[in-house]
Amino acid sequence: MRRLLFLFALFVATPANAEWWEAKTDHFIVYSESSSKAARSYADRLERFDHALRSLQGIGADEPLSDSRRLTVFRFGNIGDIGTLAGRQGVAGFYIPRASGPVAFVPAKEESHNKSLYKKTQLDAETVFFHEYGHHFMYRHFTAAYPSWYREAFAELNSTIKLNDEGSFELGAPPQSRADALMGGLNYSIKRMLLAGNKPELDDVYARYTYGWLLTHYLTFGGTRKGQLQNYLKLINSGSDAASAAREAFGDLGKLESEVSSYQSKNRYPGATVRPATLAAPQIALRRLAPDEEAIMRVRIRSERGVDKRTAKDVAGNARSVAAKYPASLAVQLALVEAEHDADRLDEAERAADAALAIDAKSVKAMLYKGQIYLRRAKAEPRHYETARIWLRKANGADLGHPSPLVHFYQTYHAAGVAPPETAVAGLERAFELAPYDSELRVLVARQLLVERRGPLALQVLLPLALSPHESKQAKSINEVAALIEAGKIDEALAKLNARLDKEKTEESH
Repeated sequence: MRRLLFLFALFVATPANAEWWEAKTDHFIVYSESSSKAARSYADRLERFDHALRSLQGIGADEPLSDSRRLTVFRFGNIGDIGTLAGRQGVAGFYIPRASGPVAFVPAKEESHNKSLYKKTQLDAETVFFHEYGHHFMYRHFTAAYPSWYREAFAELNSTIKLNDEGSFELGAPPQSRADALMGGLNYSIKRMLLAGNKPELDDVYARYTYGWLLTHYLTFGGTRKGQLQNYLKLINSGSDAASAAREAFGDLGKLESEVSSYQSKNRYPGATVRPATLAAPQIALRRLAPDEEAIMRVRIRSERGVDKRTAKDVAGNARSVAAKYPASLAVQLALVEAEHDADRLDEAERAADAALAIDAKSVKAMLYKGQIYLRRAKAEPRHYETARIWLRKANGADLGHPSPLVHFYQTYHAAGVAPPETAVAGLERAFELAPYDSELRVLVARQLLVERRGPLALQVLLPLALSPHESKQAKSINEVAALIEAGKIDEALAKLNARLDKEKTEESH
């Protein structure tokens, strides 16, 4: 998937005796380089964590999810290997939300190549995953827009959930990786966090994790301000600015500051033990990967992580080497089509897609890539737009729960410079319902709403990005668009969104 431009080569070679297991559950597909027992146990914990979050938020079971909407977790190597893949050592796991299929990468072993990078006071792999899945859960199930500090606080509060063997779980344990800050290492103010503007300093960003957790913990377990947090979030979503919402919900912010400071100084954080109403054991389908699937796994991991122009050629070369050994493998041909597509070798990608369809005529991924290949060809030869649409319709028909065919079908009209028909717009909206965690999909939906002169709805769709806890050029540009919409300058907002999308499209194709 050629979207991220800072991939470093994955230098870890698969050991000769490595086993890869697939563990499929209601919400996850885990590919684990481990024993079958470890793969099953890990998948079980993920499902139990999801169930814990549902119990806390009063959310019932999902409708059956297609594979494209399950979170795919690649579990391999150690923390050093995950850091190499991420491009930054010390990373104990990371998550990429996207409509083509959300993915996460976590270590199978806790040991790091460099022991100094991993200490008990640092984030362990499970805590990191629980934190990131907390974000995924929020984006999937909550339609509201939340302020930056609360998004991180929600994920941080849930990251320390302890799952007990008998089915209950414990909520409220302090994050050990934030111990220094929580014990006075970060001289910060709750009031400052609540009133922080659009240009936060480094302390403001770090405080979202530490003081955000502290304030949320106090409002949840402190016992004296019941309902105030919920009221504050409702005010934010009703249009109140951060300062007004904070003062209306919490009253005197100086008094709140004093109460939280006293709570912090005691260094005793109460929690709760929760026993979910339903305690059914997760259903797990476990299987050992075949030799061809194991051989192509490193290629899959690197493609799923994201490649740039240079690394795409390397990944495609590796994929071809494996395909030469396993030419009749569906898994290998599907990995090859993605790698060749990312390397701008469209003819070779189509041959791989055709080979995959010859093995499995119902392969959604092969159909989807056929559509994407013709969409890219249509830039030079517009007649290919209709061919792209044919394949994307087939992919959609084969998996009605997959957002990507709907997104690309809509894009065939925008790329062609013609107004999309109602069916394409409805498909885009359906894709957004299926994958609200994809930020680029949000931008596409917002742009369509601006085209339809539906500014307030476009603003509502963009707010989660405008309130993003991670400072970036994207967040800055989205804030600028939001400001234009609020000022009633719809044409200017639309032009800015179009310029942003055109720039990203150009960068992705080079």
